[in-house]
Amino acid sequence: MLEQLLSLPLHRPYVAVFLVAFLVLGWLEQGWLRTLLWLVTGYLVALVAEWGSINHGVPFGYYIYHYEALEKDLVVAGVPFFDSLSFAFLSYVSFSTAQYFLSALWVKGRDVQRVTPRRVRNSASALLLGAALMVVIDIVVDPVAHLGKHWFLGEIYHYPSPGYHFNVPLANYAGWFVVGWVCIFINQRLDALLSRREVVAGRRVALRHLPLKGLFAPLFWAGIVGFNLGVTYWLAYSYDLSLLPENAVLRGEWVAEVRTQLVCGCFVAAPVLALAAAQLVKPANRARDEDLLSALDDMDCPGLRRQVEGIAVARPAPVPKL
Repeated sequence: MLEQLLSLPLHRPYVAVFLVAFLVLGWLEQGWLRTLLWLVTGYLVALVAEWGSINHGVPFGYYIYHYEALEKDLVVAGVPFFDSLSFAFLSYVSFSTAQYFLSALWVKGRDVQRVTPRRVRNSASALLLGAALMVVIDIVVDPVAHLGKHWFLGEIYHYPSPGYHFNVPLANYAGWFVVGWVCIFINQRLDALLSRREVVAGRRVALRHLPLKGLFAPLFWAGIVGFNLGVTYWLAYSYDLSLLPENAVLRGEWVAEVRTQLVCGCFVAAPVLALAAAQLVKPANRARDEDLLSALDDMDCPGLRRQVEGIAVARPAPVPKL
């Protein structure tokens, strides 16, 4: 078990990269404690959900893992460890991107910071939008994962009753919404509990300031989607067709379907990315220094606070009118 766990970065390097990115982003945005709690709760929620699906068809619909293709992977209760672990960072980056859409941005020069009060972070809007953004990821991810035997994922599962969306059942997307909703809801409540304890103890979370930190979440979300669209593009235009059955008609149909899958994935992701770009350049979406300092009362960022207060001090006093 330990050997299989330690081999994750080599056997599933893309999962390891996204996991490290999640840990860094979570640490920068909410500190280590909340990030580790999200990792554990996200994994456990996904493990229960996947166990329910492979045994009872709930909530993702019924599917079957191919354990002979998972010999190098750690399997817990019949579920690949890396698969359940992925839900932790997928739910967090979707939640963080939802906050990006619901928050004003503080922009000074080349620095962009998201101004997210706790009432926004723990709102029903962030909960619902975060779960929806996670489903958008899955609309791109699951169809290409279903083609895993043609790339380095491997043919690790199949649906006994293929669905309407490139063989993916619609129940799968409903399940992703439910799991994303539960992961976000649990961690919103944990954040509220921890914040009350921190207020009583007189200790606030102190975060690191990095320029452009406000853009990290949507860029991470776009990176996950872009990676899967990149794999789909490779399958659509660079795959060795000699590996397919020796039937020109079947090969042509396969290529046409994968290219259609690529176009559909782009159409799903493009509006989200366009809205994210619009959020950055929208003049009405600018936060004042006072707004940022108020948000920092929830989770402090000493480096950013010093910078903002320094800007405020450097401003000349208004000249009184005579």
